[in-house]
Amino acid sequence: MKSTLGSSGSTPFGESYLKAEALSLISFAQGSKLATGGFGYLDSSGKVDPTKPLEAWINCRMTQVFGLAELTGLAAGRSYVEHGVNGLLDLFEDKVHGGFFNAVESSGNPANGEKLAYDHVFVMLAAATALKVGVPRAEELFAKIDRIIDEKFWDSNFQMMHNNWSQDFSTLDIYHGINSNMHAVEALVAAYEVTLDEKYRERAFAICKRAVDQFAKGHEWLLPEHFDEKWNVEAEYNKDHPADRFKPYGVTIGHLFEWSRLALQLKFIAREGEDLEWIDEGAAALYDVAKRFGWGADGSDGFIYTMDWHKQPVVTARMHWVAAEAVMTAFTLWHFTHESRYMDDYNAWWSYIDLHVLDKKSGSWKHELDSHHQVVTATWPGKPDVYHAFNACLLGMYEMTASFVGLAGQGR
Repeated sequence: MKSTLGSSGSTPFGESYLKAEALSLISFAQGSKLATGGFGYLDSSGKVDPTKPLEAWINCRMTQVFGLAELTGLAAGRSYVEHGVNGLLDLFEDKVHGGFFNAVESSGNPANGEKLAYDHVFVMLAAATALKVGVPRAEELFAKIDRIIDEKFWDSNFQMMHNNWSQDFSTLDIYHGINSNMHAVEALVAAYEVTLDEKYRERAFAICKRAVDQFAKGHEWLLPEHFDEKWNVEAEYNKDHPADRFKPYGVTIGHLFEWSRLALQLKFIAREGEDLEWIDEGAAALYDVAKRFGWGADGSDGFIYTMDWHKQPVVTARMHWVAAEAVMTAFTLWHFTHESRYMDDYNAWWSYIDLHVLDKKSGSWKHELDSHHQVVTATWPGKPDVYHAFNACLLGMYEMTASFVGLAGQGR
């Protein structure tokens, strides 16, 4: 293991701190494993909430996290990865129409009637991770998700992902979303680093360049989230439901950070002669907007969730994943530029996380806080997700690569 952030020197949040927190998160996440298959939704104390269905994105993220734990040698994760792969194939795969259900009730029936790109790109991320770990049925899962994305979700005309279909794939929704495409970049890069198939690399670059160099740059780096069937911006989408978990109204601060980081990491798999100027320009600009208008926007420390097109706060709740993405992006920009201001941000925001977000009594990270740093549950009850937090710990512990599965592969 080669650390890029030793515990002495430029930061108190170096290898020893990150490793301890990563191990704590893995321990918490282990409580999500269900004897009946799959991973459940964890409550604030780390127990599975029996009132909630099994959700595909949770199962995929847990599979990825345990896979990274195994690949780095941080913790034994192989049996959990195998459990996740089996859950996706046995519980979530639609054996009639193909693809994967969004959520499954305890009865085994799908909990809703849609097939979402968001879920399917996370299945690809889980499958790529499982391939790297080398568990049984990983190749089967990867082949199936690769085929369904090719056939149903990849739009070769726009070089972007469709967002959602009806359950039987008979009706394609006219809505397009940036969120599923952002995670598609993540999954495609992971798939490329595991398979070296150029298809995934090319698609990741195409999506990222359109999102950053066209959509974000064309709107003064206020990246739109919602679009119609021809990728025209739907600026007022979900104005009546601004705190939606996956489709919030306006500009999402955490996504500005996340696109900045994902774009920068593409440089690790760029080809000689490829235009990368848009990456440097876009990554810095997205970060600056997110920091300037996201941090303390209502007069209190922490990042707000969303703002409107006039850069005014809309949803002021502090989501744990936004802070995680902020520290990851600060570190990534520091990695590429070695400008001290980025390390200063990294330290300041990890200090905030350590003080307010880490739940040092019950484990994991508090998922949603108000402006007074009290736990609220309007958008995120419980603690279903360790993925953002765990990745934030991992990023500073290893030599950076284009994806987490590539990064983690150095641990053996």
